[in-house]
Amino acid sequence: MLRTLALAVALGLAVLACGGPTGGPGSGAGTVTVQEKEWAIEPKTIEAKAGTATFRVKNTGNIEHNFEIPGVGKIDSILAGETKTLEVTLQPGTYDVICSLAGHREAGMVGKLVVGR
Repeated sequence: MLRTLALAVALGLAVLACGGPTGGPGSGAGTVTVQEKEWAIEPKTIEAKAGTATFRVKNTGNIEHNFEIPGVGKIDSILAGETKTLEVTLQPGTYDVICSLAGHREAGMVGKLVVGR
């Protein structure tokens, strides 16, 4: 019993020392999963940490979409059923997230990205 407890504590300390699954303090948001479909981006509000982030964007809809964080980065085309990734460096702040294909933003394909420290 004591040996099991000691092992659990040692493993916990090792994970803390390595900074957990994102690779360490200040390393960024890691991977952020987003879904797009007619006429929504989900989640509507995306939260991430400053630093390097990889957005994994899946089009669960029936028509082509794209994914853009204006001024930061863009995936030009995501066909129905496809998943594509976008790696960006994020600064703290609030950003729009949109599908910039004609009429899609106006139809509701807009969200917010909130980036903390």
